[in-house]
Amino acid sequence: MDDGSMIPATAAPVAAPASGEPSSLTRMRRLANGLLLAMTLLYIAAHAFGGEHPGWGYVRAFAEAAMVGALADWFAVTAIFRRPLGLPIPHTAVIPRNQARIADALGSFIAENFLAPDLVESRVKTQDMAMGLGQWLASKDQSTRLADGVVSAIPAVLDTLDDATVAEFLRRQTSTHFITAQLAPALGNMIEALAAQGRHQALLDAALEEGWKWLEQNHEQIRAKVRGRTNWLWRFLTVDAQASDAMIGAIEDLLTEAARDPNHPLRTRVNEIVARFADDLKNDPVLHGRVETWMGEVLTHPAVSQAIDAAWAQIKDSLRADIQSPDSHLRAWVASGLQRFGEGLTEDAVVRDALNERLRSLIVDLAARHGSDVSRLVSETIRSWDSATVVQKLEQNVGRDLQFIRLNGTIIGGLVGLILHAGARGLEMLGG
Repeated sequence: MDDGSMIPATAAPVAAPASGEPSSLTRMRRLANGLLLAMTLLYIAAHAFGGEHPGWGYVRAFAEAAMVGALADWFAVTAIFRRPLGLPIPHTAVIPRNQARIADALGSFIAENFLAPDLVESRVKTQDMAMGLGQWLASKDQSTRLADGVVSAIPAVLDTLDDATVAEFLRRQTSTHFITAQLAPALGNMIEALAAQGRHQALLDAALEEGWKWLEQNHEQIRAKVRGRTNWLWRFLTVDAQASDAMIGAIEDLLTEAARDPNHPLRTRVNEIVARFADDLKNDPVLHGRVETWMGEVLTHPAVSQAIDAAWAQIKDSLRADIQSPDSHLRAWVASGLQRFGEGLTEDAVVRDALNERLRSLIVDLAARHGSDVSRLVSETIRSWDSATVVQKLEQNVGRDLQFIRLNGTIIGGLVGLILHAGARGLEMLGG
């Protein structure tokens, strides 16, 4: 029957981190061994030089019982970690023989006593984790250190990225059907929002101003065009010049009135055109298809690809230069953002309550979902360790206390020997 003493053949032993034996354990082991040796020498001396004096009987009894107690506890302590004297004594080397069973038991213990959903829920339901997080982030020192850690990690992340792969990824993403298909509705929403705020009127004002300038600069060209389209009689009677001046004046009046009157029919007409164009961008499938085709052609153009490559290289260089600067704007921005977030948490009870609710739910859900995974991870990790390393790690942590057991066993054994010897002597005296 498998007693859990065998490690599966598929799991290669992995040495756990090892360190030298603590000096306190060495001292305690030497003290326990030295006391055992002292009791042995005392026992030999009591037999060799004690004579028949009754007092030596107590010495012999104490030394004999102390040796027995010391040897028994030495055997018990040693048997936990290894075979005493290397002998194949049953039920010794308890930890190496039962490493797999101990690993499973420890994993189950952690899952059942630390990661059980009900237990986790009871522990976190009264914890104001959001307040703790807010207070921690609101500290300038803490937010600065966190920002330093986050920002300092960026160059290492950039080093792991292949420029050609990233550039190709960006090109693919910008030219995907989803991006181009969503562009027309997005433009429609943007134009609609700008029109609702009257921002498009600024463009119309600029157009009217440019139209006025163009008209002023091209009077003679307009007159020449009108003269070229009239017959000789009109030119003889100068009707063409009068018509040109009238047309120019009418256009000037129209531009002036439209520029000054916010409710001018021209502005109303422009509003209608903008609204209809925004609606078409949002809802007209034909226009969607045209915009998608245009954007697809633009985004796949070699010049755009080169621009994306150059932009990614520029972003990397700018990030590196900023991060290396003692006055890094990115580091300051991240630190300031973290600090403001922390201050906001400490000041807004509604946000804290909402965040606490979600954090508690998340923690309980993680415990329910992954408690068994943590148990299995602990178990498999301990199973994979080399048995000698496991013994070494445990002995380093509890060995000093176990040596105290040996010392206590030696002294208590000696005292028990004294009591038994004294009792025997008392019975002899009563019987005599």
